[in-house]
Amino acid sequence: MPDDSARSAASHETAAAREPARTRARRAGLAILFSVILLIPRLRRLRRRPGSWLAVRILAALAGAALIWRFARAGAGTASLVGGAALAAFAVLVRARPEKKTMDDVARELGALVVLNGGVFCTAGSAHHQTSIFVHPERLVVLTPTFKRLAEISLAALREVAIEPAGVNGKRSAVDWELRIAWESGAPQAARFRYEGVFAEHLARVAGQTITSVWKKRLPVVRT
Repeated sequence: MPDDSARSAASHETAAAREPARTRARRAGLAILFSVILLIPRLRRLRRRPGSWLAVRILAALAGAALIWRFARAGAGTASLVGGAALAAFAVLVRARPEKKTMDDVARELGALVVLNGGVFCTAGSAHHQTSIFVHPERLVVLTPTFKRLAEISLAALREVAIEPAGVNGKRSAVDWELRIAWESGAPQAARFRYEGVFAEHLARVAGQTITSVWKKRLPVVRT
């Protein structure tokens, strides 16, 4: 009987000792998990900055190399090898991802009042590009979908804004429409914005009327 009671007491003591260890391990695991969750937004912000992200990748590569060296030379366990390989793969594969500009970002940078569908930008002797027209209070900026600048037209230099059916082989199309803008910049210049499809006329008229309304506001008021 004394032996049984001693064994029972010893088992209770062992269980009591194990329980706090499990609790500590659980708490440590939760702390690590929450730390990783909190780090994710910061890592995403760093990843948008190529210079900062390069430093993170270099640190990860060095840490991975150290863990692999410990496994190979210092007799560390397989956990060091796995962790080192994971860090090395992270450093090689996870590259920076710079934040791409959106149409709204570019509009804010240019101070544009509105962004119009520019259709296909057509000028003599140049390739045709799908465009957007950023209407600034003082100028029109024509950009491609990749935000390459094709033209910048001062509203003060505008001479004409016309909307008409597009010409195809000398004939006017019943479907396609054009917005034609003429201005002077040392010499008379003109550009055509071609709209195709069912809503061609609607898009051309919206663009033309919007540009005209901003342009007319800049014209001097003549009082008699």
